[in-house]
Amino acid sequence: MGLSQRLLGIAAFLTIAALFLFLFPPCALAATSADDPAVPAILAAAESLFQTMKARDYPATWAVLTAKSRETIVSETAESIRTARGKPVPKEEIRGDFAAGGPLCRNYWEGFLRRFNPDDALEKSRWEMGVVEKGRAEVLITYRSADRPAVLRMFREEGGWKAGLVETFWEH
Repeated sequence: MGLSQRLLGIAAFLTIAALFLFLFPPCALAATSADDPAVPAILAAAESLFQTMKARDYPATWAVLTAKSRETIVSETAESIRTARGKPVPKEEIRGDFAAGGPLCRNYWEGFLRRFNPDDALEKSRWEMGVVEKGRAEVLITYRSADRPAVLRMFREEGGWKAGLVETFWEH
């Protein structure tokens, strides 16, 4: 194959690629997740995470978290208490305190909210739907003019969508 034939082949490929991108732009291909029927429930659960934090409704915040997030928070809290007091507190007691909005729960979330303002996500960010797969999804939250969004990982558990706080911010 001569040089001119190769150049013609490359030109034909580029023409077809340009036509494909014109007919099916990348944003249109990525937007198919937004059409998923689960999207309203996913976005409502994600928004609920930040709304309950803002309202300081900690039992409701706890309820919208994934099992992995809850278990990680319980384990970290148990370790912190053991280190500070020199004696352990049963994890089941800690779990119950968080579910009921007890003193350990309030201390934990008040400390968390000293470093994070839920209004940054609720009022100062643009939300977009990311990938939606069976049992998992991503909500892209871009703060003001940030270069990249935070990717809030959501998981289908217990018959609803739960926010993966640990899966989003602790592991990446």
